[in-house]
Amino acid sequence: MNTTSIKIEEGRVTIRPVTGGIWLTQHEITDLFGVFISAIGSNIRSILKNEILQEDTVCRHKDNGNGSILTLYNLEMITALAFRLKSRQAQYFREWIIEQALHPVILWKIPGMDAMLN
Repeated sequence: MNTTSIKIEEGRVTIRPVTGGIWLTQHEITDLFGVFISAIGSNIRSILKNEILQEDTVCRHKDNGNGSILTLYNLEMITALAFRLKSRQAQYFREWIIEQALHPVILWKIPGMDAMLN
């Protein structure tokens, strides 16, 4: 499954950070997780209605240029959806998220480097 910033291929999740964060449409999320658009829409409505996430922080509206408005959802919403959907790709994404939490990347702080970077 391909999107511009997130890929799930052969059980591997790849996230390519982009300037401004990761934002996908419902159709891109549908393709990413391999589910029906109705499953995405109903779960988004439920997440927002139950105030699990706040719409103003996880949604962005963009003029599509042809008079329609495109709604985009950030990585926080995409992650919440992964934990609600039943698909192989959503399972891979959940496993990847959990793996990141259990084995985070360790950044070493070298004494004196702060002064050199400023």
